[in-house]
Amino acid sequence: MKRCLLFATAALGCGMLFSGAAQGAELFRDEMASGAGWGVNANNADSAATFGYDYSADGIPEAPNSRGGDTATSGVKLEANISTGTLSVFTLYPTGQNFTGAYQLRFDVWTNYDVNERVNGASAGTTEFIGGGIGYNGTNADVGSGAQILATNEGGSASDWRAFADTTFLAATEMTAGTRNGEDAYYADFLTGVAPPASQSQVAFPPGIAGTPGFQWVTFEVTTDGSVADIWIEKPSGDRLQIVTIDEPFSSDGNISLVYADFFTSVTSRPDLTFGVIDNVEVSQIPEPTAIALCLLGAGVMLRRR
Repeated sequence: MKRCLLFATAALGCGMLFSGAAQGAELFRDEMASGAGWGVNANNADSAATFGYDYSADGIPEAPNSRGGDTATSGVKLEANISTGTLSVFTLYPTGQNFTGAYQLRFDVWTNYDVNERVNGASAGTTEFIGGGIGYNGTNADVGSGAQILATNEGGSASDWRAFADTTFLAATEMTAGTRNGEDAYYADFLTGVAPPASQSQVAFPPGIAGTPGFQWVTFEVTTDGSVADIWIEKPSGDRLQIVTIDEPFSSDGNISLVYADFFTSVTSRPDLTFGVIDNVEVSQIPEPTAIALCLLGAGVMLRRR
């Protein structure tokens, strides 16, 4: 009995160590409090990235992966197609970074929009997209470099969840749900509609759109072994949903990217309510599979010695 307990304890320790890249070595982390060390590639000037934005002023709670301190509710505020009514997209990237092999990208996402316009105004909304990915080439203003994922803020597109492998826009059938539409139960049951923060004075309107990350923190996660990328989203509770496995050819070596876009011509009448926030960007190394075997081998040695 003692031997079983000893082996189980050792094996559990190995499992905790290698259960995910979050347990691996941290390669990069930024709480988005400053734009120093970040580059921006944009297709036009009608966009904005405000680093160090105190999102608590909008009634937004602390992001789930913040570590506390003075910057706990500080991130980068993202805005696109602010006034011109033209397609607007831009990519943020940490300058001088290059990641190779097996690694994982995680970042906290919040999206905001005008509920009255989207829900009560019988409008398709001013649909904007937020996301990012790995294998970024450092030059593209938009998606089309590496493995990337985008999601709408308020479900105004039939393709609310979009995945890309370099220049390839993955077909709906390649998504885990078999569809890109956020109204599908696969997404909507996981991301139920959430009402805006009370301080935004939108409480008189119905809760937001199900199947999108509007008005709630969601952590985006992209994990690669160098050839395949698995993309998940995670709630603050720890509940997780797989979005897609990208096994089409893509460039995994390179930088990371954070993307914000408006692919449509509509301009919101409430730019103060239409934006995205990203916080707590982290890249971690994934331990080699052999390391797990060595850990379990050590557990076996412990058992024999016991």
